[in-house]
Amino acid sequence: MKITCLLCALSFSGAAFAANSTPNPSWWNKYQYLLQHGPSALASSTGLTVGTNVDVSNECGPQSETFIAIDPSHPRSVAAGSNEIFRLPMRGYFSTDGGGSWGGVDLPLPPPLNGTHDTRFGSDPSLAFDSLGNVFYSYIVVFFGGGNGVDGTEMAVARSSDGGKTYPGVTFFSFATGGDHFNDKPMITVDTGATSPFHDRVYVAWDAASGGSSAGGIRVGASADHGATFTVTRADGPTGPG
Repeated sequence: MKITCLLCALSFSGAAFAANSTPNPSWWNKYQYLLQHGPSALASSTGLTVGTNVDVSNECGPQSETFIAIDPSHPRSVAAGSNEIFRLPMRGYFSTDGGGSWGGVDLPLPPPLNGTHDTRFGSDPSLAFDSLGNVFYSYIVVFFGGGNGVDGTEMAVARSSDGGKTYPGVTFFSFATGGDHFNDKPMITVDTGATSPFHDRVYVAWDAASGGSSAGGIRVGASADHGATFTVTRADGPTGPG
């Protein structure tokens, strides 16, 4: 299949939404326009030729919010992750042949908050490699209160030293109760700059504002010990709406 020209696609999108008189277009607006008008004839037919699709999950049921990372030191080593819709844990994937074939593994979850509230699940995967070949997998853990709303959320960062085949170590931090802010949508990265004074430091940022207190905001966790511990600070203005 062909990947169309990004600039052509962007110019088409702008023209499409302008013609549709939509000041703040959403994915639904885009779908409705394409449904009525079809794809743009201006889209480029040239581009990068890629191989056939590969079934990465090899599982029944749906997965969502996929994320993929490539080891910059060994480009054929690839790690990925996704939500599991019908199961509790996060799902991790790994490939040693540049994505030609894949294996899978479940990411760890913490113990339940108490014996009656055993429904907790992982969500929102994000992955990054450091310069040593370790892969860091961040996600949130949501604790459900037995049908009585959310008991709490917390951050999780798991580390793998074998390219994502196993995740024996995980750090859980920044727990917030259901009545406080909701930890959401983390994104992780590693400083791999060879001359950086913060070389291989791990950073994860997330939204702690939705549905909670003014003490939420945008949080950033930094780890100088390969994900064993994280120091958390707030990145946005503390006097803002949270």
